[in-house]
Amino acid sequence: MAKKAKTENIAAGPAPCELVIVADAPDTEIWLGNDHGHLIQRATGTLKANLVPGEYTVEFGLGAFPYPIRLEQSSVYKESELVENYGSPTPRP
Repeated sequence: MAKKAKTENIAAGPAPCELVIVADAPDTEIWLGNDHGHLIQRATGTLKANLVPGEYTVEFGLGAFPYPIRLEQSSVYKESELVENYGSPTPRP
């Protein structure tokens, strides 16, 4: 007689959200980091990812100003909108 497979009661985590980030220029590198500052994904022009809800940062060019993103639902962000909302970074002396 075959044994029945054990089914574990695993609590489902939060459903992933689709994140799309679009740079103003198609050749701009987009860097996505988690809330601990670790880079988790890179793309050129448009970044598409499925992520769990949480806090992230996005940079348009490695080492550029980090724009914060709170991902709570599927979202699309444009570079120009992030600059408009958070201001343009000031150059360091």
